[in-house]
Amino acid sequence: MFITTAQAHGFLGGEAGSHDGPLILLYVAVVAVSLLFAEKKWRRRKQRLQNDADQATQTGSNTSAVE
Repeated sequence: MFITTAQAHGFLGGEAGSHDGPLILLYVAVVAVSLLFAEKKWRRRKQRLQNDADQATQTGSNTSAVE
């Protein structure tokens, strides 16, 4: 037998329904955005370090060719 909407949502006594759903959703959204932002920042840092290393290698090879 199916239960009524009132029973499903806890309006008939017993355990009252919880209203934490929006807070949990907000928390998950904040964590997801924070992780995406951190990953983007990490990738930019990694790329910048790689570019600096490549430039240092090129500069090093140019100075030895001049000597």
